[in-house]
Amino acid sequence: MKKLVIILFAVALCLIGFFVFTSRKQEKAPTFVTPIRQDITETLEISGTVDALQKARLRFITGGKVTYLGVQEGDEVNKWQTIATIDPASLQKSLEKTLNLYSQERWDWEERIDDTKYRWLNDVERRDKDQAQWDLENKVLDVEIQDIAIKNTRLNAPFAGILTHSPITSANTQLLASDYFELVDPSSLIFVGRIDEADVAKISKGLSASIRLDAFAEKSFATAIDYISFASSETVDGTIFTVRFPLAATNENVLFRLGMNGDATIEIAKTQNALTIPLNATRVRDTKTFVDIKTSETTTQEREVTIGKETDELVEILSGLDENDQVLLPE
Repeated sequence: MKKLVIILFAVALCLIGFFVFTSRKQEKAPTFVTPIRQDITETLEISGTVDALQKARLRFITGGKVTYLGVQEGDEVNKWQTIATIDPASLQKSLEKTLNLYSQERWDWEERIDDTKYRWLNDVERRDKDQAQWDLENKVLDVEIQDIAIKNTRLNAPFAGILTHSPITSANTQLLASDYFELVDPSSLIFVGRIDEADVAKISKGLSASIRLDAFAEKSFATAIDYISFASSETVDGTIFTVRFPLAATNENVLFRLGMNGDATIEIAKTQNALTIPLNATRVRDTKTFVDIKTSETTTQEREVTIGKETDELVEILSGLDENDQVLLPE
């Protein structure tokens, strides 16, 4: 029995030794990279949506019955084209009623003036006189507003574009004063990005950028910054500024739609023929950057380096390395 135990123990030791030897043999050799010279571009990515510089919500001053509807939602509209008209008859009757009320106020006012023309007014009478004056002036304003409403029973497009919203689909429909038609000029489409206050100092007007929209994941559209807001906005994510990028030059066949989401990649700075290594080959300690360089077949040595521009994958080496060094690339 004792002999059997010794044999089993020996077999176990052999198996353990075999697995240890095999695992060490299969250990991956360390990977080293040599710094190379290439162009490196520092970028900044921000999110945003498609919007339009030229868009308008068009309303009638007052509600009314639509007697003519010239376009439907989604139609292209020419500048000054009539979108809709409303029946002026009810407005005309309302104006006549307001004129009658104005005449009544006018008579009451003149009667009050005649009664008080030649005597001193006490405080109560003076307040009543002022109140009557204001009532009369308000009636004059009511008449003018309704006269304007009659003149504006025709709604025309102030610019050419696409009707993106219509509250009705046919004539002989009653419109409320709050109902609106929305017109958008597709040639004025822009991408509106939101940039954190910590990064806004890095950008300026004219910097090149590329837009990638979620709806066109395989495409990118070249553009440039043409506006950076002076005033900030407060959001749940902190203080942000608005950045605009024109899209009109790339909006062939109206590819873009309002509200599309995406990202803008801004080229902040570019260096040609820079000495670069992979970003994951570096590590930061106490605000200093270090790499491990090969000193022999089995040893490495830590070395401090000075870095410049960074991307998601590369980092520029300003000092501490040359093209003959071999840098350890962590697994």
